[in-house]
Amino acid sequence: MTVELRPMGVACNLECHYCYQNPQREAGNLRQSYDLEKMKAAIEREGGPFTMFGGEPLLIPLNDLEELWRWGLENYGKNSIQTNGALINDEHMRLFKQYNVDVGISVDGPGELNDLRWAGAETKTRDATAKVQAAIERVCREWNPPGLIATLHRLNAVPEKLPAMKAWIKDLDALGIRSLRLHMLESENEYIRKNYALSDRENVEALLYFAEFQNELKHIQFDVIREMESLLVAKDQGTSCVWHACDPYSTEAVRGVEGNGQSSNCGRTNKDGIDFTKADEQGFERYLALYHTPQENGGCQGCRFFMACKGQCPGTAIDGDWRNRTEHCEIWKTLFSQMERNLVRRGEWPLSIHPVRKRLETQLIQAWNEGRNISLSNLSWAAEENGSRSAAQQEDFRLPHFARLAWTADSAREIWEPRFKKINEWQLQSGIHCVADGMADCAIRQVTPSRIFEYLRQASQKGLSVEPWGQGFFYDSINGNGNSSVGSGKYQNVIVGKADDLDKIIELRRTGDNEKIGAMLGIPECCRKFYLQKALPQNLKDPVWLIAQPGRDDVKSPLEWSGDPGLNIFLKAIGIQAVFHFPCSPDCSASTQIADRTIELARESGFEEAADWLREILSWPLEWSALNGIAEIKTPVAKISTRADATTGKITVQYAGSVGPEESIRGLGYPYNMAGKI
Repeated sequence: MTVELRPMGVACNLECHYCYQNPQREAGNLRQSYDLEKMKAAIEREGGPFTMFGGEPLLIPLNDLEELWRWGLENYGKNSIQTNGALINDEHMRLFKQYNVDVGISVDGPGELNDLRWAGAETKTRDATAKVQAAIERVCREWNPPGLIATLHRLNAVPEKLPAMKAWIKDLDALGIRSLRLHMLESENEYIRKNYALSDRENVEALLYFAEFQNELKHIQFDVIREMESLLVAKDQGTSCVWHACDPYSTEAVRGVEGNGQSSNCGRTNKDGIDFTKADEQGFERYLALYHTPQENGGCQGCRFFMACKGQCPGTAIDGDWRNRTEHCEIWKTLFSQMERNLVRRGEWPLSIHPVRKRLETQLIQAWNEGRNISLSNLSWAAEENGSRSAAQQEDFRLPHFARLAWTADSAREIWEPRFKKINEWQLQSGIHCVADGMADCAIRQVTPSRIFEYLRQASQKGLSVEPWGQGFFYDSINGNGNSSVGSGKYQNVIVGKADDLDKIIELRRTGDNEKIGAMLGIPECCRKFYLQKALPQNLKDPVWLIAQPGRDDVKSPLEWSGDPGLNIFLKAIGIQAVFHFPCSPDCSASTQIADRTIELARESGFEEAADWLREILSWPLEWSALNGIAEIKTPVAKISTRADATTGKITVQYAGSVGPEESIRGLGYPYNMAGKI
């Protein structure tokens, strides 16, 4: 784990054309102020030690830099920095030595090979590159050899440039450099990809070229090929984070700390230009989905290298969407195939063609289902064959229920998390009040085990009973099931109603009479008809796009959702909703009446503030999208990841809304590009 301290945000003295932090800059989220004490407290919270990071961390004033490193040495015995090296001066050298600072420098080569690390003009760029080279030599001479990171692109790794790179690397080796990490270009847009990215073939040839002259080097080790061979024999200790099922909502390998003390994730996962806070818990839905999604749809189903690769870094995913596998898939496949042949020639048996591979995959999938990320080295090769089909061969695959939330900022969380929780409390109470009010004979809600007896008592005060209501009934999907509401805790479905009505609906469930069950739940006839005729035949549990385009079977994304805010069901996974069924359309009049009465009941029942907040939230602009069985809902203050129906291709639904919270943060893409416009 690395704690990346970013006191200056993404502020930098260079303008590298391909920088993965450019989305933040384009969104205007440059944050350059910081608070030393808040940063220290955040580092302690994360467990330290920390690496100074940017942007360019050497932009921080020397006095503050020295204070951070003095504190770091005192508390952790060491310090680290990742810099472009162009600003290193005498004082920095003094601090490196005085405070035991490990130095990492990002540079793509000498002279013109480094021109993508742009300084505003060609002359300035070449001058900056010369300063970086001089800094590398000085750090080697006066302190400890720095670790280097080089990104491969058209200016330094096409065939005609490789000899110059080789000569440079040999010079670095002579200086005592031990580590040179090679990165493939992360293309944040089509312009970068078209103008600077190597082709798949060129990337493969470049990486193999470097691997071939590894033996000519005395000190430098290229990690990529070595790591890939290790992964193919289930030795993943010490391999890079990109091979370890990284969760983009809570990156395990990188714990970011911003200048204001806010927690954040690895910048490679930031495509909206917003430093989202970390989700409260890790999830591995990306890898479960990739394992089951066909390769032609952006997944990894059937790939023999899946356990080693796992779809690779979410920051390099196809179309910039973390739910897809990496866009570098063909490169890694080709290299893994080469490593596979090398291992076989040496008499070793690669994991990819081992007869127990399917058994090992089953263990890995089971661990992810349980919320655990286990090492390949900890898999049991002696696992018993249970005779069941591989998970990838199961029909109608669906992820387990989950809902995870990441806030746009700590300030947004401070305001809205308590409000979400208050609305969640009303949602639970609403089941009792709606039945008592005569809106329905019965209501399904979710209760934590610790609240069940209190809920029974509250229902009995209204003359109602409560019974368990297990999974499997199609109307349950509107409520989700699992760790789904703000405030966490495992939930179970219960049904509330008069004792005689509960007996009736339980019997109807036994006989499978969905029409009458829906009627007893107070679902309008038009909505029951829609679900039974449209969604149920397709086995859809979350037919948002069907509702957005009633009467049409084709999907033309992005779709527009327009209608009464009360019928906004996008946030149901976190318990923010005014109707507890799927409306047949965004402007269903019967459902609108139910939504209005539900919010009115909240006010009558002592939840006036929750009613106002609910109506406001349901009026926010937002975007819902489904891809590979995962839905992502983006709101002005948070994004939510939850389960969806597996679709062929990405489906997006946008809701324009009518109000935006004061805490909205501008960013790239919908709805973050709406900040300040509503």
